[in-house]
Amino acid sequence: MTFVAQLASATGLLVPIMASAQIVVVPPPVYHYERLPPPRRGMVWHSGYWRWAHGAYVWTPGVWAPVVVEPAPYRVVVVPPPPPPAPPPPRVERLSADALFPFDKGSVNDIRPQGLADIAQIAARLRANPFGHVEVRGYTDRLGTDAYNLDLSQRRAEAVKAELIAQGLPAEKIHAEGLGSQDPIVQCSNGSRNTLIQCLQPNRRVEIVTYVSDQPRW
Repeated sequence: MTFVAQLASATGLLVPIMASAQIVVVPPPVYHYERLPPPRRGMVWHSGYWRWAHGAYVWTPGVWAPVVVEPAPYRVVVVPPPPPPAPPPPRVERLSADALFPFDKGSVNDIRPQGLADIAQIAARLRANPFGHVEVRGYTDRLGTDAYNLDLSQRRAEAVKAELIAQGLPAEKIHAEGLGSQDPIVQCSNGSRNTLIQCLQPNRRVEIVTYVSDQPRW
């Protein structure tokens, strides 16, 4: 994404001016081949699956799980059930926090008009397709204190959640979490403040993670 910024002479801060939040869909992971192990008596195999963690797709290997057999007064032949299908990887959409909010702002009333349009676009897709739940994750860069960044990222995540609900999505299916400066996308060496702010821009973001299914994870 290309972002245009101007320097605010009164404060010395780099204030981004955005035309669009430009929704970026994180490419889903490539196919992962997992060899099915030989059968085990009294066990059922749960296939591995891709999950979203720490700002990236992470492969969770398959595991064996015991078959629970209720006691019976007579002998019962138990055939292990077929392995359940692995849950599909979640869909991850990233929006620039600089595009969504003015500097140091984080309420729903602060969301820029184009940011509102982009959130409405995502909400329309979610209304048209069944989904399990949505996680809205707010992030900041590493500048500032941890407490400040955590609070700002939480407020921004809550604001995006509120707008998704206003667009007709069920509140009970949406969870908002601020993660501060965790899970950076880019690493930047120290330089001038303005250069560093520009370099760290990808880390200031809101991720909307959509899970197709709420089936249990193991």
